[in-house]
Amino acid sequence: MNLTNSSTLFPPPPLAGASFAKTAIPYSICFVVGTLGNTAVLSYVFFITRSLKSSVTALGNTFIYIVALCAVDLLVTVSIPFNLSNMILNNWVFGELACKVHWMLELSNKMCSTFILTALAFDRFMAICHPEIRRIHEMRHTIYITTILATLSFCLISPVVLSARVTSFGNLGYYVSTKNERHAVTRQMCTDGMTREWKLWVSAFLIFFAFVLPCTLLTYFYAKIVLRLRRQRRTMLQSRIPLRRITIYTMAATFFYLSCQIPFWLPQIYGIVSIVAGFKINPKLMTFTYYSHLLPFISAAFNWIFYARLNSQFKKGLVLVTERMIRKRTRSLHQSDKGYSEAAVELTGKFDDVPLMCPHCEAQLSIRSSSNGKKTSR
Repeated sequence: MNLTNSSTLFPPPPLAGASFAKTAIPYSICFVVGTLGNTAVLSYVFFITRSLKSSVTALGNTFIYIVALCAVDLLVTVSIPFNLSNMILNNWVFGELACKVHWMLELSNKMCSTFILTALAFDRFMAICHPEIRRIHEMRHTIYITTILATLSFCLISPVVLSARVTSFGNLGYYVSTKNERHAVTRQMCTDGMTREWKLWVSAFLIFFAFVLPCTLLTYFYAKIVLRLRRQRRTMLQSRIPLRRITIYTMAATFFYLSCQIPFWLPQIYGIVSIVAGFKINPKLMTFTYYSHLLPFISAAFNWIFYARLNSQFKKGLVLVTERMIRKRTRSLHQSDKGYSEAAVELTGKFDDVPLMCPHCEAQLSIRSSSNGKKTSR
């Protein structure tokens, strides 16, 4: 048989059978759920802001953090098809520019999301443990913080993004054509493009800022929050701001996020230690690393459930929009006060369990039942 030195690249065979199903199904589910869910939440946010206009500031600064997290998660889920096709085809077919974009989107989940979650925990820590400091909860400062964190995360991952390139690997076997000619197999891979020494330093740097430091701060902030709530339980129950509810959904989203990030970062740390110390890496670790790579995508795909389900500010925003629509409708139709009250009850009755409070306003919006069985809005 003759070895043909053709300029045509012959990629390795793609995954098939059970291996294809084990890879394609979970990543496809994450892509569909994450894309549709995060898009729905952002569309809902756009609807609220367009409807409320200036009243959107009444929703509180936590609303900004959640919008930022949802936007980052959407970018991460958009990168899933690149990663999935690369694993199925065993070959990178999108070029060098897409390779850089792929690294940027994937690392943003591990860096930017962690920063925003840490800032959100710090915001709750200041609101509960230091309520006298109110400036940090202003919408303007929250936007500044999220912008700075996004810029910082991009600067930290920029060495990897700039050095990323497509690399060809040979000596992977050959194909035999119908004419009994052998064609060498060449695989294209989207790599970080860094030398061994530089890669160790950058990896250690990212592990510290994206995993070790945020985990330490999150543990400290929430430990202080829990201790403060237990000491001042009666005081917090009389507070007009639903701090306990905000803390519960924030901790739930954070713990879910960390449960997906920790199994991903621990093998990375072990790999760096093994390279530095000269240990031989266990093959089982490579298998675990392969499957743990899916966990950050699971976090990005399902985080929106915590945002939309546990955050009362999203529900409160819908109630405010509903009431504004009712008032606009009554003006146009010249309805009587009785007709307006019945319409308000019909459209807002299902939001009775929502704490309709404005964290930074003097007025409190509440829906109560009157003695005759009818509900009025105060």
